[in-house]
Amino acid sequence: MRILAALLSALLALGLEAQAAFLVKPYLQLGDGPRVAARERLDLLWHAENQEGAWTVEVQGPKGWELQPAPTFRTLHAPPLPAHRIYRVILQNLAPGTRVPYVVKLNGKVVFAAEAQTRKPESHRMIVFGDAADGSAAQTAIAKAILAERPDAVFITGDLVYGRGRAAEYRSHFFPVYNSEAIPLMRRVPFLGVLGNHDVPFAHWPDASAYFAYWSLPLNGPVLKAGEANAAPVTAGVHDAVVAASGAAFPRMASFSFDYGKVHWTVLDSNVYTDWESPVLKAWLEADLRAARGASWRIVALHHPLFQSSRSHFDDQWMRVLSPLLEKHGVDLVLAGHVHNYQRTAPLRFKPSKAGRRGTTVEGEFTVDQAFDGKTVTQAKGIIHIVTGAGGAELYDPWQTDAKASWQPWTKAFVSDQHSFTVLEVEPKRLRLRQVDIHGRELDAITLTK
Repeated sequence: MRILAALLSALLALGLEAQAAFLVKPYLQLGDGPRVAARERLDLLWHAENQEGAWTVEVQGPKGWELQPAPTFRTLHAPPLPAHRIYRVILQNLAPGTRVPYVVKLNGKVVFAAEAQTRKPESHRMIVFGDAADGSAAQTAIAKAILAERPDAVFITGDLVYGRGRAAEYRSHFFPVYNSEAIPLMRRVPFLGVLGNHDVPFAHWPDASAYFAYWSLPLNGPVLKAGEANAAPVTAGVHDAVVAASGAAFPRMASFSFDYGKVHWTVLDSNVYTDWESPVLKAWLEADLRAARGASWRIVALHHPLFQSSRSHFDDQWMRVLSPLLEKHGVDLVLAGHVHNYQRTAPLRFKPSKAGRRGTTVEGEFTVDQAFDGKTVTQAKGIIHIVTGAGGAELYDPWQTDAKASWQPWTKAFVSDQHSFTVLEVEPKRLRLRQVDIHGRELDAITLTK
């Protein structure tokens, strides 16, 4: 800590020179490292002007400061932002479960210093929320409350930035909140996320779908190519710059999986252009879940919920068709956004009987574990579905919080009048889920055990 304090003092002395070095200050990503390893890695990204500069990154190791591989960059020139460089360096040979000091230098001078939390091999705290970055006061309040929870990592359940997933919106609504001096989250812990319907390539915006250029996540999802079925649909002559700046990430980074501690996460693009009953996607999903049999916990994360009670987006539950496959492979939790509130179901099993076109209800037969209460009975018979979409954007259906007659019979918790986020405190045989509001108050809590 004394080393980091000295570096921060040096940064203050540099003043405006350090501030001017970045368009977006360094932030952490998991990168293409999906599995827990004896020596961990993290990706460090930052954005800078489209001009030459001698950038270097060093990490504090057991033998002193260690120079990392030379940063690489891709240039994004998608109006209205001027052309800028997205730099990336892989922080290598990191000890698991530690806080690692790092510095970024420009032309030999330290212009940034922070500590990175590496992936923990067992117990950890993951924060989950969605539908957030709209520039509102509620978004900032949620971010401050998350910082107070001291997360090890953060996952966003889609609609990462409003309202068109554009590079310009990331610059104004996303990075200034989650990676500011007042709320230094992204420089300390990796953020992960999944595409929502506001994050896809909108036809008239050349800087839309900046997710693929600005995030660095595992590339182990289904092998998709631009223009193919199930890939995010781009428009030639409009999205060329974003696709080029994304490299191998487009369109493959839309779905992926990763491990954190003893948890296996399967992350699915649930947007309307993606058909998870197609042979290619379904085979990938089944293989991924089958390979996770050694995990203590299995979580599926996506944007559109399979089951929810809110009147808003009520018919957007087309992903229900995957229920039998998820149940077959022992999925414990499904985490979603899209609906701007918090909901929790009882443990469910669902057998689809009729699935129409997207935007219509998937009908079927429910089996509900009514004995589970998450307090005295903590072993669930079925999958618990969580909607955690109250991360900052305008709330949906606040009247339903107290209108229990409007809930589906399997809905056990429903908070639609307060912004909130989900805290997962995970141990190998115990998982505690808490829903927390902007004041740090607990709105709901359950414990699962194995």
